[in-house]
Amino acid sequence: MDKAHSREASGSGGLSQAKLTQINHGIYQFANALSVIFVNLYLWRLTNDLWINGAFNLITLISAPLATIYIGRIAKQKDRLLAYRMGIFLTALFYLMILVARESMVDYYVLFALMKGVSTAFYWLGHFTMIYDVTKSGSRHKYIGFNQIITNSAMLAGPALAGILISRFDALHGYTVIYSLAFALFLAASLLSLKLKPAPMHHKTYYLRYTGLMVRKHPSYGRALAGWFVAGLPQGIMAYVPSIILYQALPEESFVGYMNVGFTGLAVLSSYLLARKARTEGTRTYLTQAALGFVLSSLPLLWGLQLWTVVLFMAVYSWVKPLQVNAFTAHYYDLSSGLPLGGHYRIEAVVMRETAINMGRALGVLIFMMFSGPQAQAWMPWVLVAVMASQLWIARLTDPPAAARVSAAG
Repeated sequence: MDKAHSREASGSGGLSQAKLTQINHGIYQFANALSVIFVNLYLWRLTNDLWINGAFNLITLISAPLATIYIGRIAKQKDRLLAYRMGIFLTALFYLMILVARESMVDYYVLFALMKGVSTAFYWLGHFTMIYDVTKSGSRHKYIGFNQIITNSAMLAGPALAGILISRFDALHGYTVIYSLAFALFLAASLLSLKLKPAPMHHKTYYLRYTGLMVRKHPSYGRALAGWFVAGLPQGIMAYVPSIILYQALPEESFVGYMNVGFTGLAVLSSYLLARKARTEGTRTYLTQAALGFVLSSLPLLWGLQLWTVVLFMAVYSWVKPLQVNAFTAHYYDLSSGLPLGGHYRIEAVVMRETAINMGRALGVLIFMMFSGPQAQAWMPWVLVAVMASQLWIARLTDPPAAARVSAAG
């Protein structure tokens, strides 16, 4: 990390920047949680065609990593804050365009999916790079843990408020209210981001072309990227399948809503405990525990998508997912900072992380779509168990902290 960045992360200015980043992230995540799930429902209400929903999500997931590679160059030559602000602004524009298009959105869903993928790529590249800037190795577990609390709290409150608002309006008018509120919140986040300080880099060379060489010379880094790809496999599926299997277990929309609030509450509590207790030296243990939780909780699904099997699976998944995300994110930041280029490679490291995980998510969705025909009820549990079992590899791909630093240092 550059000396300037180190001072920013450890000094009082860095602390205020860290807090401001988390506040802005909270606004972004709340607005996103408020509205994003209803984009799929809106498309379904307009078309009654689940294939369009699948295509919309797949295009978003594929376009995001492709855009990230190009956006990384912009962030490197300008500043990571530009990518961050553009991500929020484009997301606000996305919802404004939905308000303008209304029912015609379905005629342009490919363009909307591309816009969503690009805006997401801008935001997350800027956000994850700024985490690198405003934290240091010893504080990342704590910072990322509180970030998870913010994210999961937003995911708890956002859909609940959206459900209340939509229920008070007839037909599709409720969706218009939700998208208007989301647009206002994203606009507010855009304005708040103006208070964040730019951190232009003195080295503006985009080192992404050296990634292959970096992976060959430092195998621990290559294994970490493979770990992100594997981590993405269930995430793409779990972005939209939980509501479906809950509804299949008990076909009542209110029940699905209440259970999602409960699951998110478990994730918030888990994130809070991690923020207080997590230690860098426990990374491999955390990843193993999370993977075992994924696998063991999914096995009862093989007996059928019954109420108790679905609730057990979702509860355990919600509890241990923050364990995996927190541990592996902190590990990746520590590993990346130990690479030869150090802080000069931090944007490229985020680009590669986002590319790997989004490609994993897209593959997960493709695999699930392959088994989503007439026999979906029979195949769904097996697919879920398989992708959850794949998570056991992540701990094996993760070097102990000391070994990772030695490997990175070459």
